[in-house]
Amino acid sequence: MRIPAKVSVVASDSALEVLRPDFHSRTSDQLQIFEMEPGAKIPEEIIQDAQVMVVEVDPAVASSMDRIKQIRGLRPNLPLVVGLRDAGVSTVRVLLRQGVEDIASVPFQLEEMLDSIANAVEDSYSEVEAETELAPLIAVVKSRGGEGATTVTTHLGKHLLEWGQSGRGVCILDLDIQAGSVAPYLGVTPRRSLDDLLEAGHRLDSSVLRSVAMRRDDGIHVIAAPFDIQPLETVDSDQLLRVIKLARQEFDFVLIDLPANWTNWNLSTLLEASQILMVVELEISSLRQAKRWLELFNSVGVNASKVAVAVNRVEKKLFGSISLRDVREALKRDVLVGLPNEGSKILTAQDQGMLCSEIQGKNKFDAEVSKLTEMLVDRISREHGA
Repeated sequence: MRIPAKVSVVASDSALEVLRPDFHSRTSDQLQIFEMEPGAKIPEEIIQDAQVMVVEVDPAVASSMDRIKQIRGLRPNLPLVVGLRDAGVSTVRVLLRQGVEDIASVPFQLEEMLDSIANAVEDSYSEVEAETELAPLIAVVKSRGGEGATTVTTHLGKHLLEWGQSGRGVCILDLDIQAGSVAPYLGVTPRRSLDDLLEAGHRLDSSVLRSVAMRRDDGIHVIAAPFDIQPLETVDSDQLLRVIKLARQEFDFVLIDLPANWTNWNLSTLLEASQILMVVELEISSLRQAKRWLELFNSVGVNASKVAVAVNRVEKKLFGSISLRDVREALKRDVLVGLPNEGSKILTAQDQGMLCSEIQGKNKFDAEVSKLTEMLVDRISREHGA
């Protein structure tokens, strides 16, 4: 049986005696053993680095039973197997109530332990999924670079705070991994980035996610793009989807700001989105590229009813060559709003790491984004039959 993740085993020498021969011959690349007596406190770094833990516990020793509280305090969702000698029914019930996924007998037998590990991983993630309703996911895409999609995303984040039902805030996930600017636009200085979550593997849980997401005073959380430029194809699609799903379990709304170049992983994220907002400008080249992307979305199975359009940097001209109606007819998608061109005000705000409303309480751009937010929330509600 293949071990589903790297496993940290904390146990005494006597508990490991039967396991050691199999450990060295078959699974040394997947099992990491820490030899400790059952009453010893587990170093915090071992718990933080674990993807799955197998821990020996002696019910007769209070400090040994405290290991479960210690682990659950640091990593509430960490898949956990407890090893017991001659476990009684009452002890097993206590451990299961404390969030232990499975029990293995001591001394450890490899095949039994592998079964327990597999069960623990499956139960841990299925419980989180069953108990937590996923928040709406709004993906903001651009027909080409420089359309102002990140500006729209950050201002949407502020207005979505008003629609949250549980006060858990809004998370903006910057997936523009080569040119992401959500963090500086919002005035946050991240210590960690998306890279840390992609590299976390099965250690990824709510505490890891929260340690990366930087919170503004207003309740917007930012998961910053990687600090170093890297090839788009290096992103692990499965791990990214786990990051997004976990964020949807932690926040009221999740916004993702996507790059202008398309890969399998960012197309995969669109399939998960509750709504997709494409930002365009009133220019032939922008609309032509938008139409090409929409055709691609359709070819990979993105539901057309989830895709809407916002036109950015609209200027009122007496003899305008392209209208919002023209955009609607050309792209065959709902055009929700035309956002006014407030370039100088927006740049002034972004240079200070602020939103437009934070330097000028009432402005046309922010008012239109507020309308856009309400429309998106309404579309999400109708999509879910609310």
